[in-house]
This record gives sequence, structure tokens and C-alpha cells, in this order.
Amino acid sequence: MRRDNMHILHLIKTSEGATWAINQIKELKERHPSLTFSVILPDNGKHIEEYRAVCRNVYIFEYKLNFSIFSKGKIFKEIVKKDNPDVIHSWFTQTTLYARFFLRGIKVPRLFQVVGPLHLENKIFKFFDIKSAQKNDYWIATSQYIYDKYADSGVPASKLFLNYAYIDVEEMLEKKQMTEVWDLRKQYNIPENYNIIGTASYIYPPKFYEKKGLKGHEELLEAFREILKIRKDVVLIIAGSTFGENKDYENKLIEMGKAIDEKRIFFTGKYTNVYSVIANFDVFVYLSKSENLGGVFESLLFEIPTVSSNRGALPELVINGFSGYNVELEKKDLIVSKILQTINTENKEMIANGKSKVQELFQKDKLIQNALEIYQKVNQ
Repeated sequence: MRRDNMHILHLIKTSEGATWAINQIKELKERHPSLTFSVILPDNGKHIEEYRAVCRNVYIFEYKLNFSIFSKGKIFKEIVKKDNPDVIHSWFTQTTLYARFFLRGIKVPRLFQVVGPLHLENKIFKFFDIKSAQKNDYWIATSQYIYDKYADSGVPASKLFLNYAYIDVEEMLEKKQMTEVWDLRKQYNIPENYNIIGTASYIYPPKFYEKKGLKGHEELLEAFREILKIRKDVVLIIAGSTFGENKDYENKLIEMGKAIDEKRIFFTGKYTNVYSVIANFDVFVYLSKSENLGGVFESLLFEIPTVSSNRGALPELVINGFSGYNVELEKKDLIVSKILQTINTENKEMIANGKSKVQELFQKDKLIQNALEIYQKVNQ
């Protein structure tokens, strides 16, 4: 028998980000008042009061992965036992590790909502994810790419669900109308007849075993170097700042840009609203090396012609020749040609297709209904 009066305990490693988590909880509570929620998460983030408003219990906890993990784990287990949930919903690899390691004697159904594929692209991390699961563990994939990664690794369909991250795209379109665009042409004195090639994201330094960053900034800069050999009426804008405190990698990129053409490459630093930045772009380029559906859904929704890498789940939204172009990162000539092709083409049909594709995948009613049905299925 399926129940609507369930109590769900959420495990979230941040009260600052993960907006999709708090928004999904709020929407579920509004539509299904008999559902109750608790959350275990750190304090002092911008969403903490929203959690307090909608959740029955808010437990303040840091999911540390250091020498204190065992003492923290005991506290974590006592919190879960006290809360006595019907379902445990974990949103991060780190929170899932805590659940699987410290809750082994607690047989409550556990959901791991996988919001990014990075750990699945590493054989060792993927192995431990799958092998650490118990009979009461399930996965929610947030893209077909992630779903297929698990299915191809032998996870049975009975343990695996597909539900895209909760994003209210219609609300985003409404807010767009009230957003003041940051006039980058004026700020950087860009001539009206110049085309703006741009990207917007956090700047992630390379992992210790890699030489280049995660978001493909080096590849974009090198592609722009080649574009300048073909035409000069272009500029490159790289919006965003470093994720974390160490700015060394960001400064290295800035120096790389100066060496290519300091009069045609601009770094904006941190921004607060992505539309205010990308509204300036004639083409949005996103060459991430590992990605779910983030990074491009805004540019497609806001009708900015888009070129992306073909990594991860990006081709589910950026469909070659239909909603944009996706390219192999190793093929610099292809990156250059697709950026130039996008600049030289009107792209009306492609722009419309991109917006429709985002609206199709992120239907609010469907996402909320799916979330409820997943809770009901694992709690039967």
C-alpha cells in the first residue's frame, strides 16, 4: 500500500547551495501537506531559515571527512535513530558515505540522488559507490547518462530511478523579465559590430592528477586563439570566479588570456545572476570535462545559441544540429568551426528547440509527482 503520510529525512552537506533540494522539499510540502521532513545539514548558509520553515526538525551537523569521522558518525547515527524516518534521502556522495558506513544496522530505505556524474567516471569511486550499497539502498539518477552508468554497471532496474533535478524553469523565465542585464559591452568598451563569445561558471582548478581545469577554460582560450586568426571582430568573456579560496589557477588563466589578446579577452569575476551575464553573449560556450545538465540549461532556456562539450549528460540537452552543437574536446578545429558557424548563422529554429527541450525535461508537475512516487515505491 502506498502512503502519503511519510516522514522523509534529508541528508545535505550544505545550507548555502543545493537550491534544487530545498525547492523540491518546499514544493512537495505545499502539494502534499501530509508529508513531513527533517534535514541534517551544516548551519549558517543562505537557505537555513527556509529549511527551518518547512522541516519538522533541522539538525545542525558537519559531514567531516577527517580524523573526527568516527566520533561524528556516532552522533550522526543517534540523530537518525531519534528522527525515526520512513525514508532517508541523501543528496551528495559525502552524505551517502555517512549513511552507508554508520547506518548499517538501520534498515530504513535510503535514496542517493546523484546530481553529478564525476565519481561515476572514475572506476574506483564507481566501484565503491555500488559495492557499499545494501539491500535498502536505491539511486535516483538526474540524467539518462547517470542512469545508464549505473544500469551498465549491473544495478538492477528495481533499485534505480530517473528524475531530473527540481528546477522551476517557468519561474526562471518570469524572473528573467525583472533581471537587470550587466552591460558588458559598455563596461569593456566592446564595439557594437563585435560578436561576444562567452562562458559562465565557477572556475575549478585541476585535480591533483590533472594539468587542466574541470570546466574547459584552457580549451576555450586555445580555441579563441585560433578564431582570432580567422576574424578580429570578436571578444571572449569568461564570467565567474574560483570555487574555493585559492586564486592561483584563476590568475594563471588571466595571464593566459593576456598572452593571447588582452584587448579581446575579459574576465568578469564573480556574478550573482547568470542571465545578467549571458544575455550579452552571441554564443555561449561550455566545454566542461564532466557535467550533468547544469551549465547549459540556462543558456538554452534563455535562448542563447550554445556550443558545449559532448561530455557527460550535456548531449541530452545540447543535441547536435537541433538545439545547439556539442563537440569533442580533443578536436580544437571542430570547436572553432562550431563557434564560428553559430556566430555566422541566425539559429532561430535551434534556439526555439533548445528552449523547448529544457521545458520538456524540467516539467515541475512531473518532477514533483516522480519524487512522491519514488518515496512511495521504496516505502511499500
